[in-house]
Amino acid sequence: MPGQQQLTVLDSTIKQQLVGMQENHLWLMRPDLHAAGDAPGTRAGRRRQCRASSAQQLVPLHHHRGGSRPDRALSSRASMSVATARLNNHRYGGGCVTYGLLTPDVPLGPFEGACVTVWSAQGKQAKLHTKSSCSYLRSARVSEEEVRLDASTVGRLCPQCSAYSSWARPGTGLGIFLDAVTGLGLLYELDRYHEADEDTYSDEEVGQAASVLIRAASGSEESAPADAEDEAEDQAEDERWEELQEARRVREAVFAEWLGALTSLHRVFQVLDLFPWLRSWAGAGVRRKADRLEALRAQAGKLVAQDSLVLAAAVSAMEEPGVPADDPAFAPMGIPAEAASKLTSLWRRWRSKVEASWDHPREQEYLVHHLVSGMSSRRKGYDQMLERARVLLSAWEEAARSVTASQGDERVLVARVPDSALAERGSRESFFDQLSEWERGVLASYTISADWGRSAQLAVTVRVPGPVAACLLSQQSVLVYDAPAQEIAVSEAVAVPEALPGAGEGLQPGVFDDTPVNGRRLLTLEHLRALRGTMRDAEQLYVVLSIDAGVEVVALSVLEQRCAAGWQGVILAGASDLPDVLFETRLQAISEGAPEGASVWTPRVYSPHDEAFGRSLSMAEGERVIVQLCEGRHDIGHALRSLVLARSMADLRDLDAEEYDERDRPRRSFASAVWHGLLAMEQLDLEPFESGSDSDWSHGSGLPLGVLASVQAYTTDAAGRYQGRAHSPGCAHRRPQRGVGRHDEMVTIEELLGNKGFDPCSKCGGYAVRRLSDPQVAYYRAAHRLHGLVQLIPTTPRHRTADTGKLARTLDELGGLDAQTAEAWFTSRGQARQWRRNVDRLRSELQEPPTT
Repeated sequence: MPGQQQLTVLDSTIKQQLVGMQENHLWLMRPDLHAAGDAPGTRAGRRRQCRASSAQQLVPLHHHRGGSRPDRALSSRASMSVATARLNNHRYGGGCVTYGLLTPDVPLGPFEGACVTVWSAQGKQAKLHTKSSCSYLRSARVSEEEVRLDASTVGRLCPQCSAYSSWARPGTGLGIFLDAVTGLGLLYELDRYHEADEDTYSDEEVGQAASVLIRAASGSEESAPADAEDEAEDQAEDERWEELQEARRVREAVFAEWLGALTSLHRVFQVLDLFPWLRSWAGAGVRRKADRLEALRAQAGKLVAQDSLVLAAAVSAMEEPGVPADDPAFAPMGIPAEAASKLTSLWRRWRSKVEASWDHPREQEYLVHHLVSGMSSRRKGYDQMLERARVLLSAWEEAARSVTASQGDERVLVARVPDSALAERGSRESFFDQLSEWERGVLASYTISADWGRSAQLAVTVRVPGPVAACLLSQQSVLVYDAPAQEIAVSEAVAVPEALPGAGEGLQPGVFDDTPVNGRRLLTLEHLRALRGTMRDAEQLYVVLSIDAGVEVVALSVLEQRCAAGWQGVILAGASDLPDVLFETRLQAISEGAPEGASVWTPRVYSPHDEAFGRSLSMAEGERVIVQLCEGRHDIGHALRSLVLARSMADLRDLDAEEYDERDRPRRSFASAVWHGLLAMEQLDLEPFESGSDSDWSHGSGLPLGVLASVQAYTTDAAGRYQGRAHSPGCAHRRPQRGVGRHDEMVTIEELLGNKGFDPCSKCGGYAVRRLSDPQVAYYRAAHRLHGLVQLIPTTPRHRTADTGKLARTLDELGGLDAQTAEAWFTSRGQARQWRRNVDRLRSELQEPPTT
């Protein structure tokens, strides 16, 4: 019927749109898939896109009978990354597309029976939801309850909550387990790269592309009939060029899929190593992925010429040759010294390109055009110089070929993935994306076995020629290569280990803040890697406990270094675990006291009689600054939690980031605004505490420093030992990163007061101080008030015009210290007596009659 046919077509259209939305949704959620080539769309569409942009790609220069073709001579290879990994796990539940849906058959291990809070509508068979704001929870009457996590509970969860929702607090063992298994975790990875689909290339297509690439590497595709017409020759050449480009796109696609499958299986083993009770359940899926991985590796190995890989290894080992700078053909480049410099640069460019590529060295002939950069093509000797340069490249290639002929013995090497290969959550690229073209070609062509051991330590055994082995052992690589101590028996191409007895309990409850303190487990490096790989804000401050150091506050990167060195301890809490009730009152007071449109930086108050004097140095002011700096930019709650933990550190230099992420950015435990909560980027006025007899220019009162003596100051040079002036952590003259660095100097105010060689910067004042507590601010203001009275009440009572009664009341206020105030202001009874003596001396001078 026409109406039914229209409904069928409409239903099919809606499903296609849902699939497209799903692919685009995953493309945005997994930025690391960009580099792996996991893009939405069919292969035909991707090929059309590749052909449309092929004119913009950098492609090798080929030598033609009619001369060089500079319109095609732009690069060493067509870096066309074709997406071939298909998006599996398409599930439709009420119009919502989900990935990694947790099912009741997934073993929960030690987390079975854990208490979780769920919400549901009325009814015994109503779906359970892990958050009250779930879009599937549409009932007006919603009840909250606490249930045990088991198969029956998992079976009642709604599809959206069972795939993406957080069932536990982030950073706990249960939270890490669920993040690692659901969503884009283990369940999603098990459904990827386990079989060929319609987007992958068949063995026949790969074989055709391999024949074209091998023929191009041997140079036989450049031959053409000598008596052919120019037009026919150009047409044949264009056809060969398109055929070669298509073969290169096939190679890029196959290698992208192989590396994607390798990355996916690596992620699977990382999760299985953390949660070993999942090994037997996931065994069949792992075997399918391993078989598919070996099939893709075999396809990739056919698309690379081994002769090109050996030549590249030989070129990498060559010493810098002498260049014929005196050759008349190179005269257009200038005097022999200039020609020698440009030819040496050509050698370095050529060597760098060859040793990192899987293409034949002749594909890098386009590099000769760097010699004529800025030179007119009409210049005399232009073509002869390029031809002579090509001959020079051929001579270097022949020299490398002679090296390979003398080193024909094969060697067996083992390439291992280092322990630090776990990428952080949100990482844009996988570990294997960092391999060069040449190294990828070597692994695809010469692998004889791959063993997945415990801790996801992939060990790839390769049998390679001598030059390739020497290059692998000497080069810098993300993989670790070594020669096995004894001959390795190769039983199968991909060895998948079974669960070993006593292989480790994995990540269980009690490692992180999800059990009472007396039930905590010792922390290991594997636990921290799991935390970094699953938790979005794992790089934060943690309260840890150890026998040697007691309770400490350290960053995650510091914990990793300690665990790698054998440190034993437990985590008590992280910054994200601190309760909200600690900050509710402070946040309310800050929001009520901040006027609309107020500046972040309040003007400095200079009069000690003003109640706001010294407030800019206080801890409360630091909290206000953090709130205003983070508003709309960072998580205010996390910044305040980090501030609370950082305040307990004895030395702020321990907060400096010593580790860097994959983008070479320092790993920081908190936002840079937190430094303004820890440090006051201004200086103390120490004149009241200076001795009046130090110099004729000093106007100090000699008051005791009291509780201000131990205040920390951070500077680049506290004693003038280095050239240049001292700068504070917030000075624009120093490094761009804000905060205290491990190379800064820390001194107390008492030490700084005695450093006569201190030469501060005129912009920043030379140092920043840790923010003062309320007693320190109160004493700082009181000392300045007393210092003002010392300046106001002259030692000789003459010309007195001030209100004597008001001065006397101020002295009585400053001198009438109770025991609690004296203990808060002074570190010893002697300092309190010195304070009272200064007050009594001023009181006695004030009582003297004025001189007429």
